Order: sequence, then C-alpha cells, then structure tokens
Amino acid sequence: MDGYVPPTAAVAVVHPAATAYLALFTHGRVTAGDTVLVLGAAGNVGSAVVTLAVDAGARVIATAAAADLDHCRALGAAAAFDYRDPKLVDLIAAACPDGVDAHLDCSGRNDLTEAVELLAPRGRIVLLAATGTDPVLPVRRLYMKDCSIAGFVISHATSGELAEAAGTINRLLANCRLRARTLERQPLSAAAEVHRRMEQGRLHGKRVVLLPGG
Repeated sequence: MDGYVPPTAAVAVVHPAATAYLALFTHGRVTAGDTVLVLGAAGNVGSAVVTLAVDAGARVIATAAAADLDHCRALGAAAAFDYRDPKLVDLIAAACPDGVDAHLDCSGRNDLTEAVELLAPRGRIVLLAATGTDPVLPVRRLYMKDCSIAGFVISHATSGELAEAAGTINRLLANCRLRARTLERQPLSAAAEVHRRMEQGRLHGKRVVLLPGG
C-alpha cells in the first residue's frame, strides 16, 4: 500500500518529531532560508530537527560525536562538526559568518553565552532539553542583538499545535523521510531492563518499542 507506515515505525518517531516541529516552527519561527544550528543532532530529537529543518528549506549546521557526523550529513546537514573539537565555536562561526537564525541544543548542555554569541541579529534560542542545567543568560548581549529565547515542553502543547505538527510528520513518514535511526522491538516484559539501559545512556540514537506479550 502506497504511503503505508508500519505502526512500530510511526510510534518510534512521533514524539521526537513532534518535539522537533514545535521547537523549529511553533517556538523558533524557522522559515526557508534560515540558518539553523542543531547541537546534539544525532540523537532521536536532534535527527528529527535536522530532517524537518532541511525539509522546510533551512540551512542546517549540526554538531555531534565524530562517529555520528556522516549520519547528520546524510540527513541533509550542510555542515557537521565534532562537538568535542576545541575549535568548535570558531568552526561554527566560520560556517555561519552572518550568525545563526535559530539555535536548538538537543544535547542539554545549554551554554547560553556561547549561543548568544553565535546568533544573528534577531536570532532565536529554543530550549527543549533543559531539565539538567541552569545556565547564566547574557542579558545585555541578547538585548543588544535584538534576539529572543523561548523554552517549551511538549506536554504543554495545544491540540491545535500538535495537529499542525502531525500534518508534516505524516507527510515525511509516508515518503520515508522520517525514520528512527535504529529501531528495536522488545516485549512489554522487558520494560524494566530497557529503562535501565536508558538510564545508563545505552540507547543513543535508538528507539525501543515495547510490544504486548513475551
């Protein structure tokens, strides 16, 4: 059946993709031609951010672990840099001489001083992974560049916002543009073990779908 997407493939990406959509378009106001910087671009949400931004006609600059840079480029990132590179900020600045229009940190590091420096005039920072940080905001610099910062959690999204996101997500699912990087199926009885693996950071770039039975 044309456009058919297996339920497990769909459920594996719906949440990260909806988060990515809200970050980019509802809160980040990204449009075609914008330059979008995505930190932590190889994870589940980060990969969805890159995919959706490229689909919208934005130019994407990605950061990730060295082993994941080819994955980011395959998703359409115009440039991808190792987040451990000591010259990372200089590399990003050289790739974006006019600054970045939208800064999305999916890694949860949230260095706002660095982020503000990389912004273009009227650039936007969107906080979407911020439960473990409490960074200092360089208010004067943010103010002088006429920039803005927004934070959101998907549980606060309205039904209208989610419906809007669903339209894009369904289209990208149907044409195979949106897929989990690695999909693992486990029985529901394995939930505790899967949760332990998640807490230990062993599910990098992987989505696990728990199925009834087993």
